[in-house]
Amino acid sequence: CRDWFQLSLKEGLTVYRDQEFSADMNSRGVKRIGDVARLRMAQFPQDAGPMAHPIRPESYIKMDNFYTVTVYEKGAEVVRMYETLLGKDGFRKGMDLYFERHD
Repeated sequence: CRDWFQLSLKEGLTVYRDQEFSADMNSRGVKRIGDVARLRMAQFPQDAGPMAHPIRPESYIKMDNFYTVTVYEKGAEVVRMYETLLGKDGFRKGMDLYFERHD
């Protein structure tokens, strides 16, 4: 990460890529159902409680408070949303450009 505020981009993208790899290797539908179930069981309650926070915080006191399901799982869902909005080809072009510039 260039800075701690990129944590969700880095970790969310990693979780998303792992989810996609697992879906390609196994049953995509079953994998997605499991991912959504995990999101509903762990991340939704966090978002509804006192530990709620955005995936990209404006500020922080202690960074270790941000290794949460919101950063990882919700971050992956935001990456998935980009793919949905941009389409597979547009998303791939964006990812190629991102890796060319930052990897």
